[in-house]
Amino acid sequence: MTNNTNAENNRTSPPAGTVDFTMMYVAHAAFTRDLQRLRLACERGHLRTPAARARWAAFTRQLHIHHQVEDAILWPLLRDKALRPDEITVLDAMEAEHSQIGPHLEHIDDALVSDNTAGLVRRIDAFTTSLTAHMRHEENKALPLVETYLGPDGWAAFTTTIRKTQGLRGGAEFLPWLLDGTSEGTQAKILGMLPPPARFLYHRIWAPKYYRTAGTTA
Repeated sequence: MTNNTNAENNRTSPPAGTVDFTMMYVAHAAFTRDLQRLRLACERGHLRTPAARARWAAFTRQLHIHHQVEDAILWPLLRDKALRPDEITVLDAMEAEHSQIGPHLEHIDDALVSDNTAGLVRRIDAFTTSLTAHMRHEENKALPLVETYLGPDGWAAFTTTIRKTQGLRGGAEFLPWLLDGTSEGTQAKILGMLPPPARFLYHRIWAPKYYRTAGTTA
């Protein structure tokens, strides 16, 4: 992957509007970050380390929850609106693109248990290309529909469901995973959305545990 591609994949600044999509953009950047780390670990021969395995497990959990709640909440809410045919086509594409993710994960899981490093790199690159295209499509076409038809209240329904699905135990992994490698400004903004007890848990327990188990070095 080129440097230009990496820069685009790591976009975390959503467009201005009534809906604050910061969490979505940061999550998309986190997915890209983890795939880049997996590829680097593969190149360095570090895939058998507990940290690399923990990062891959966290990635797959977070990706599953992210898309599960989109399919269960976000797209159905939009379908209830009086959408134009071209807008319905966007939602159909979102669901179709989600259906392609499972096979990619299975291919990488299969390659991880083999010694075929070159094959694993190809699998990672193919998945990175597919997931990146989906995330850009979502940002450019689907999120504007959320802004137009759902607004802050509809978006809140989605984020509330994410929190409930994660639960306290899931949140202990989700927040450090989400904020890993982000700027101080992004961290301050997202942590500022939390109640003080959650911020305390993040700093004292959740983040230290995350870095002990998953770390940041590929």
